[in-house]
Amino acid sequence: MQASEIIVPDATAGQRLLRQQRWLVGVLAALALLAALLPLSHMVIAPRYFLPLHTLLEFASIVAAFFVFSTVWHTPARQTPAPLLVIAMLFFVTGWLDSFHALSYPGMSEFVTPASPEKAIAFWLVARLVVAAGLLGISFYPERLPMSRRARYTTFAALCLATLLVLWGVLFHEAVLPDTFVEGRGLTAFKLGFEWFIVALLVLAAWRYHGLAQRANNEFLPLLFGAAAVAALGEQFFTPYGSVNDAQNLLGHGYKIVSYFLIYRAVLVVSVRRPYQELAAQAQALQGMNERLRIQSLALASTTASITVTDLDGRVRWANRAFQETFCGPSSELKPNFSLFAAPLAPRADQVKHMKARLEAGQVWRGLVYLQNFQGQPIIVDRTITPLSNEAGVSEGYVSVSDDVTEKTGSEMRHKRVLETSIHGFWVVDATGHLVEVNSAYSSMSGYTQDELLGMSIHQLDAVQGPEQVREMMEKIMRLGQHQFETRHRHKQGHEISVDVSVTYDIESDKMFVFLYDRTERVQAATEKSDLQRQLQQAQKVQALGQLTGGIAHDFNNILAAISGYSNLALDRLVPDKTSKLASYLGEVISASNRAQGLIARMLSFTRTQPNTKMGVISPAEVIAEVLAMLRASIPSSIELSSRIDEQLHIRMDAGELNQMLVNLIINARDAIDEQGVIEIHMHRALIDNRICATCQQRLTGSYLAIDVLDNGNGIAPEDLPHLFEPFFTTKDVGKGTGLGLSVVQGILMRSGGHVLVSARPFQGTRFRLLFEIVQPEDALADRRQEQSHMPRGNGQLIWVLDDELAVARYLGELLQDWGYRVRLFNDPVALASLFKTEGHEPDLLITDQTMPGLSGTALVLRLHSLRPGLPILLCTGFSDRLEPAVVKRYGVSRLLHKPVAVPELLTALAQALAPPIPERRQS
Repeated sequence: MQASEIIVPDATAGQRLLRQQRWLVGVLAALALLAALLPLSHMVIAPRYFLPLHTLLEFASIVAAFFVFSTVWHTPARQTPAPLLVIAMLFFVTGWLDSFHALSYPGMSEFVTPASPEKAIAFWLVARLVVAAGLLGISFYPERLPMSRRARYTTFAALCLATLLVLWGVLFHEAVLPDTFVEGRGLTAFKLGFEWFIVALLVLAAWRYHGLAQRANNEFLPLLFGAAAVAALGEQFFTPYGSVNDAQNLLGHGYKIVSYFLIYRAVLVVSVRRPYQELAAQAQALQGMNERLRIQSLALASTTASITVTDLDGRVRWANRAFQETFCGPSSELKPNFSLFAAPLAPRADQVKHMKARLEAGQVWRGLVYLQNFQGQPIIVDRTITPLSNEAGVSEGYVSVSDDVTEKTGSEMRHKRVLETSIHGFWVVDATGHLVEVNSAYSSMSGYTQDELLGMSIHQLDAVQGPEQVREMMEKIMRLGQHQFETRHRHKQGHEISVDVSVTYDIESDKMFVFLYDRTERVQAATEKSDLQRQLQQAQKVQALGQLTGGIAHDFNNILAAISGYSNLALDRLVPDKTSKLASYLGEVISASNRAQGLIARMLSFTRTQPNTKMGVISPAEVIAEVLAMLRASIPSSIELSSRIDEQLHIRMDAGELNQMLVNLIINARDAIDEQGVIEIHMHRALIDNRICATCQQRLTGSYLAIDVLDNGNGIAPEDLPHLFEPFFTTKDVGKGTGLGLSVVQGILMRSGGHVLVSARPFQGTRFRLLFEIVQPEDALADRRQEQSHMPRGNGQLIWVLDDELAVARYLGELLQDWGYRVRLFNDPVALASLFKTEGHEPDLLITDQTMPGLSGTALVLRLHSLRPGLPILLCTGFSDRLEPAVVKRYGVSRLLHKPVAVPELLTALAQALAPPIPERRQS
């Protein structure tokens, strides 16, 4: 029996009974309130009248208690839920306790021991506590399975034993019982407290049963609610009385009898009425089942599918009308020799073998079977055979359902043959956008197998449209009926394919029929043709400009050679006074000629496309550090110049040409910024996908080393972007640019095999991204290690490095650490001078920049030597013409180095400055 079996299916009866119990509790509560207002405690009944009434009331309650027990106990065990059985056992105990309470009441004849109020009240309190605690406990577990036979008798025996112990204790050990009643004074505090405790348990139980009854379709729970509530009301009559034989005592016993009979009614509902209700429900279910079987029988007889039931050998035991009309004829009866595994129902032996193997394994068999009907005409049936098992799971035969699909299969085969031979892709798509049919042409086109494609959604294949766009497109196609468009699909390997799509929507089947034409090769051919035309145009333009520039440069060089040569001859031979005005005039002519020659050299640089013979494997990070250090002073302080190196990579080119490109780009970025701004050099690895180089017009795809020169200046207008690398083209004001800077960048990139991408918007900044092929540095490192093996190494000396450009300081720090020195970096000369006052004894040598904000290098040298004379100091500068070696010597500088400093020169200078002085030889 399941826990839910105490719940009856009539929800209306349960709720109606709950309302009745509410009315009953309300009426009895009103009577109890009225009784509390009346002086019932002063209405003392004479013992000769009270004792028979009390005994009669107790007898009624005892009978009710034993009725509860006997009704439940004799109900079949598997139909008795555990909560109901527990209630019955508790009322068995309560019946005995109430019996001894009645026999121990004052005035009763002596039974075992003399009667007394203490014994009667003790039996009463224990009985009430058993009822209250039992009802409350069961309210937490109202639905439980039946008890096992062992648990049933063990629980009953334990309760009987507990009852005997209570009887023995109360009858023979009255002296140890707490005082509950004092003659002439009434109830004691213990008695009052115990009664109110019982009232509290009963109220809590009533509240819980009321909540359970509201949620359950149950007649059992409303009655328990009423019983608990009435018992709580009745128990209050036993709290204020002053005499054991007053009217309140009798009224309380009456409430107790009502509570007991409500519980007996609840037990009767489950134990007696419940089986009849179940029987009625089963009869109704059986009637419904018979009706369903009748309808199913009519359906089986009327369906157009051929249905047969066979035994385990395949012999037909029953067949519907459609089967007989197909294989026996309209007026013929079922032949007794029909077998599911023999002709005419299964003509192929190999198919029968496979069919038997699956059925004997307990599996369903399904497939197409080619047969002949009773007229000898060929038919095709879609047959499904299912094993027929009994309640024990043992197979007793088979059920066969066959649909005549002759016309449908022929049409589908022709349809499939046409689609499979098509060179174009084909879909059938349902209303949700999922593929339900795909041909082999699209499978080859997309790289997926046909099984993988079935069930996929359109947006999983479309590389352009997301789920929302696909849904909108489908709604448009449903509205129009058909549509044609171009899109791109995503191949299984990740690349995209271009397709032309033609769709027709069938409103009857609610499906879309889609043809897809692969146009990837045509798109690629058109793209390649466009790229070649663009590259040819660029090459022709560069060639034409080169020829023009070369001719002009040749003539200019001849003219400048004459001007410069004759000016030098005139200055040397005809002007003995080199301080005269004529000498100064000739000097200006010579200087202008030299500048013009430099300009011609720059004009020629962008036309040279031969590879540079000085190219080698270099680290662009070192060149970037050198360029930033060199240009720091020429960039206004309002413009922030910084670098960011994500990864140490190497390329193959001339370091000087890379230096020249970065200088040109940084100067252009500086000129594009009005007052305040940022210029950043960012070196990183970049994955380029189908981008066009701005100089050679080649299409780029792959991994490159990228050097980004970014600024937040005025940007570049879109119409100027195609002309950026043309000679003499400039966006600067007149007199502020020659228009050759980016042309030089183009020439260097063409010689070194590099590329450039330009991103710019007006007033939103510009980014020039230089792209180079990444090479491995092994060969360059081998040469460098061979060169560096002869350089002097440090021995743990502490070197302080000061440079206001933190990137340069970090570079020097890493270099010196690799060569055996300990390094501490600074970028603020004032902070270093302040720290030197307390820690000036620590450094073995200082490397400092000359041009720094706040304090120059020479001024710092003077301040540090005032605190520690003799500290070796190396001074680095990018403006060597401003410092005379003699002047530097007077400052106490050990060595003057010119930026960018070569590594061997720096290490040699360090070793010499840190070498101990050679003591002078004493003259004898």
